[in-house]
Amino acid sequence: MATGTLLSQEIEEGQRLIDALKAANFLVNSALWIWAPEPETWRLTIASPLYDRKGSLKTYGEILSVFRQVQPELKIDWTALVAVSPKHELIKGLRQIQQKWNLDLSERRMTNTYADRTWVEDAYIYHIE
Repeated sequence: MATGTLLSQEIEEGQRLIDALKAANFLVNSALWIWAPEPETWRLTIASPLYDRKGSLKTYGEILSVFRQVQPELKIDWTALVAVSPKHELIKGLRQIQQKWNLDLSERRMTNTYADRTWVEDAYIYHIE
C-alpha cells in the first residue's frame, strides 16, 4: 500500500480540475490519482486524445493553462499533473478490467492489483473511458 496518504481534499481538488478542463472543452478521456513509488508521490494522471495528436508538451501545457485559471485557486501541486495517451498501458489495462468484468471503475479506489501488466499499488479512479 502507498505510504503517502491521498486526502479527500486532493480528490475534490482533482475533480475541480477535471470539471474545469471539461468546461474549457478539453477532452478528458480518463482521469485518476495514481501512487508513483518512485519518487513516492501521487500523480494526477489525465488521458486525452490530444496527447496523440499534439504530443505530451502541448497537452500538458493546455492542462496547466486551465489549472492556472481555476478559481478559487486549486490546492494541489501542479507538478503532480501527468498527461498521457488514452492508449497508455495503464489506461488500456483499466479499460480492459471494466469491459471484462462489466464494471464501472468510476469513483473507486484500487489497491495492490494488476491492470493488464501494470502494477497498481494504489489509485483513486475518477473515470476510465
